[in-house]
Amino acid sequence: MGFGNFLVRNEKIMGTIASMFAIVMFVSLIEILLSNYNGESRIIVQPLATAVNGLFWIFYAYPKKNLFIIIPNSLALILGIATAATVFI
Repeated sequence: MGFGNFLVRNEKIMGTIASMFAIVMFVSLIEILLSNYNGESRIIVQPLATAVNGLFWIFYAYPKKNLFIIIPNSLALILGIATAATVFI
């Protein structure tokens, strides 16, 4: 039970690291947002998939009040919708 115990003992550290990397991943949508806004690309599937995925993770985490999941996925939902919307501007 070595690795399992390690994960349980360090749950908050692991959650913090995972949340930070999720935020970095979702903030990378800003590059697509700017590209769409400038008319250089018309990428819509990735941002929509990111938004829907974020929404369902929020639905999953909300009853558990798990902020490690709620916070980064709220960002994913907002940036995903905003990025997809720029295709129509």
